[in-house]
Amino acid sequence: MKRFHQLFLFAQILLIASIVVTTLAPVQAEVVEDKKEEEGCEHDKGISKDLKVHLDYYYELLADKYAPDQIGKWKDIRVERDLLQKKLKEAKQRGELENGQAVDKTWLDKHSELQSVFNAAVEKRDEEQLKIVLPQLFDHYAELNKLYKKRLNLNTIS
Repeated sequence: MKRFHQLFLFAQILLIASIVVTTLAPVQAEVVEDKKEEEGCEHDKGISKDLKVHLDYYYELLADKYAPDQIGKWKDIRVERDLLQKKLKEAKQRGELENGQAVDKTWLDKHSELQSVFNAAVEKRDEEQLKIVLPQLFDHYAELNKLYKKRLNLNTIS
C-alpha cells in the first residue's frame, strides 16, 4: 500500500509539472515573437529575412505565370526595396533618422486591402484575379519604395 501511495504522489507531481510547463510555454513563445517584430522594417515586422526571400521568389513565380510582362518590374522593385531598407537601417544606426514610420497609414490600409484580394485569389486559384492583382501589388510596392526614398531624402535635407 505504501508503494502505491508513493507512485500516486509521483504521478500527481508529474501531472502538475506538465501543466505548469504547458501553460507557461505559450507565454515564452509570445515574448520571443515580440522581440523579433521589433527588429524589422516598419511594414515587414513579422517577416524574417529567410521568409522574405521565399515570398519574393513566390511573387516572381506568380508573375512568371500570370503577369510575364511584370517580371522585370518586380525584380527592379525588389532590388531597389532591399537597397533602400539597408540604407534606412544604416541611417537609423548612425542616429540620422528619428524614430518614426516610413510607411503611412494610407499605404498600410491599401496594403491590407490588396493582400486580402491577393490571398483570396490565391486561395481560390482564380487566374483572372491574379492577372489583375499582381500588377497592382507591384505598383503598391513601388509606392513603398517612394516612401522609403522620401524618408531618406527628408533626412538629408535637415
